[in-house]
Amino acid sequence: MEKEIEAECDALKKALKGKGDALISLVLSKNKRERFEIRNAYKSCFGKELLEDIKSALRGNFRRTVMDLFRTPQERDATYLYKAMKGAGTDDETVIEILCSRSNIELEKIKEEYLKIFNEDLEKRVTSETSGEYRKLLVTLLQCKRSENSMPNDSECKQIAEELYKAGEGKLGKDESIFNKVFALSSPPELFSINTFYSELSAKTLKEVVDKEYSGSLKLALNTILEAIISPSNYFARRVNKAVKGLGTNDKMLIRNICAREEIDMKEVRESYKNLFGKDMIADIKDDTSGDYQKILINIASRD
Repeated sequence: MEKEIEAECDALKKALKGKGDALISLVLSKNKRERFEIRNAYKSCFGKELLEDIKSALRGNFRRTVMDLFRTPQERDATYLYKAMKGAGTDDETVIEILCSRSNIELEKIKEEYLKIFNEDLEKRVTSETSGEYRKLLVTLLQCKRSENSMPNDSECKQIAEELYKAGEGKLGKDESIFNKVFALSSPPELFSINTFYSELSAKTLKEVVDKEYSGSLKLALNTILEAIISPSNYFARRVNKAVKGLGTNDKMLIRNICAREEIDMKEVRESYKNLFGKDMIADIKDDTSGDYQKILINIASRD
């Protein structure tokens, strides 16, 4: 083992005993890759998993945040999905947030990690916890066959928009399978183009149609795909806002979404937050958190 990484493990173990500013400074002085390297080396140094020591040393939301920072994105998502579906009832909002906002590659990695950690097939678990067209949509997403086409064909997108109109507004009742297929399999540029053509055809956006024609978990899933695929920064800004607005704070949602966008598009999320809500995201997070939890979360959310 390299002396440098061994020294980092020693410093982390010491910081866990002291907690507070020293630990926050050490954790956030590393990028994702470096934190994963330290975690892998930690067990060789001390014969114990780093996450176990974090769990023993820290408490509450500060502990949850630090643990998430040392998890890989796919490990973090797999863990949240497992918790959302275990026991009685299903936290559909969390399931939708993760499965409907991730790319093909991300979903493939999540499936692999879910099987590795929980010895269970994610698709089978999702199938057992959901039903109807909502289930079909999630299962389709889990096939990881979304188009990767970055240059949409206008004539094809216009034709798809017409098919969606005929399957929804243009008929009595609706053909949900066509909506599911288009939303689950179109690339971000294709979905943007289809939405544009639909608006020209109908004078309504696809979101307006989904809001009118659908309800429940399927409605939430379709809307999540629309925004998360077309404008991720807007989607995650809305998730952060939902976590902090009103009485009380949904800390799990807040931590999950702030950690998810680290080193991806945090600056854009902050800008979207300001544009959508006319408020400063950092200030809102600060108002809803405290202590070391507040310090580490604001530090992550303030980065570009």
